[in-house]
Amino acid sequence: MPTDPIWPAAAASRIRVKDPENDALRCRLFLDPSAGVVELVPCDDKAAAPQREVYDDSDVNVEEEPYYRSYVATANDDYRIVRYSFDPDDVIGVDLSLDFNARNPNTFPGMESYASATINVYSYPKAGGRNKRTADHKHYELDPSCCEDFADARAIVRSIRQFAKLRDAAKPLKCLVILNPFSGGNTETSKTGSRRVYCDVVKPMLDEAGVDHEALVTRRAGHARERMDAREAGAEDEAGGASEANDDDPKDPVDTDLEVKDIAEYDAILVIGGDGILSEIFQGIRDRSDSDAILPALKFGVVGCGTFNGLVKSLLHWSGAEYDRLESVFHVCKGRTSALDLAEYRVLSEEGSASYTSFLTFAWGLVADCDYESECIRWLGPLRSDVWVVYRGLLNQRRYIGRFSYLPSREAASKDGGKEAVVMPELGRPLPDGWESTEDDFSVFWVCNTSHSAHNLFTAPSARMDDGLFHVILVRSSSCSRIRMAQLFLKVETGGHVDFPEVEVVDCVAYQFEPLSDISYNVLDGELIENGPIQARIMPGGAQMFVGESKLKSHYLTPVKTNERRLPPLQHGGSCCMRARSLLCSARGSAPSRG
Repeated sequence: MPTDPIWPAAAASRIRVKDPENDALRCRLFLDPSAGVVELVPCDDKAAAPQREVYDDSDVNVEEEPYYRSYVATANDDYRIVRYSFDPDDVIGVDLSLDFNARNPNTFPGMESYASATINVYSYPKAGGRNKRTADHKHYELDPSCCEDFADARAIVRSIRQFAKLRDAAKPLKCLVILNPFSGGNTETSKTGSRRVYCDVVKPMLDEAGVDHEALVTRRAGHARERMDAREAGAEDEAGGASEANDDDPKDPVDTDLEVKDIAEYDAILVIGGDGILSEIFQGIRDRSDSDAILPALKFGVVGCGTFNGLVKSLLHWSGAEYDRLESVFHVCKGRTSALDLAEYRVLSEEGSASYTSFLTFAWGLVADCDYESECIRWLGPLRSDVWVVYRGLLNQRRYIGRFSYLPSREAASKDGGKEAVVMPELGRPLPDGWESTEDDFSVFWVCNTSHSAHNLFTAPSARMDDGLFHVILVRSSSCSRIRMAQLFLKVETGGHVDFPEVEVVDCVAYQFEPLSDISYNVLDGELIENGPIQARIMPGGAQMFVGESKLKSHYLTPVKTNERRLPPLQHGGSCCMRARSLLCSARGSAPSRG
């Protein structure tokens, strides 16, 4: 079991550190347990009450000795001046660098060189009262006159790593970084695109944290999905020439995924792009025969470079952090993970059935139309969805008739505690006991697995990473005028839409949805999939995501008041099920019956 870290008091007292701004001033590194920070304190051996040396030459617990405590901040310590300090919680990496080419002024004549040492601390604090991190690295050069060997320095480095809760340096995290080169800009060489983000932010931070990583730049749609099942070098060449990457740019620092190792050899996958490329990765893992073993073994991180970045915003929201790329990379470097619920989807179309793994949202109706049809004005960025809400929601409305059936969370909890995936009924067949159904004209049918469906859309305020629930947002056309619809969508950014009486929030662990009008689209995690009846169930804790410790206030964790209007259950097997049954029988090659 892990033990609480101990500061090496004896080692710290024997070492002198040069002041970064005053080369003649010597300091010591000490831990202030009351503030939880490591401080650089000047040595003043000529003071009226000089601080004693601490030598670990006995079996005494040095940390408990009175002369050690003199290094700890007290209100009456007039000789203790803190030059610099850092919080280990802000540290992503620390190492000891050696220089063998410097001349030692303290050794006997004829000695040509010696090894000088510097303790490098890579820190990203939230400075100036802001909630945004900035780099503030510390480089502590050791005084060679009191450093006969580097055992004490290594002890300090190990202790800082332990207080920072970093991974063992002898077992670095192995990570595959996957970039969508067109995310974040209209061209592959965009100054704001994922390639630039990797070179300027991601790669330097991973190097500072000691993360062993390789990078892949995707070259076509589906490339990331194919890479998930590549098992040997050259596999991708046969699949379509992915290694065409940079023959014309040999200095490109990005494409380093040359061996095409099996993803089972990595500890983590880091995505630089939008929600779409992560969706490709999950589908690719699903395609593998060993997906049940691979998925829980990998850790996942996302650096948002897409248009909407719903998952990135949700992860940072749950951590109480600013929406910032550096913050996302910081969490990867710290290595802390939490479980994220996934969802298993199955859609029944005229071509047959298809299955998907989802992590974000499913939309049908007005939201799906705005997501898919607004692709024609993609150049507007996130504003494109706002423009389409006005066009489709106010000026050119449609009727979206569908049938929604679901298993409430209370039913699942009463059966298995809500910790296991639900056994789903077959599409088009009668539903088991405990399920509820309603049919109507749904202007909005929006199923959320996360708190945010985009960085600027706080869709499901009550959602948590591992609550084991779908949060279904419903708006019925009969209860919502065009003006109210416009007011409602203006509040989605802050989550205020859930307070509208026209909005129903249904929490469930599984659901089926049957479109009864062919005028909309099935959009899963922002990607268009086959049209047709669809069903889904929650996969509790399906993926491990890099994320900070939850800082949510308690009011975010309380369920949103449900405005659902209970309608009498529809008769199972009636005419409203015929379309699903027809598709099911078509896939089987048989004729439907009214049973």
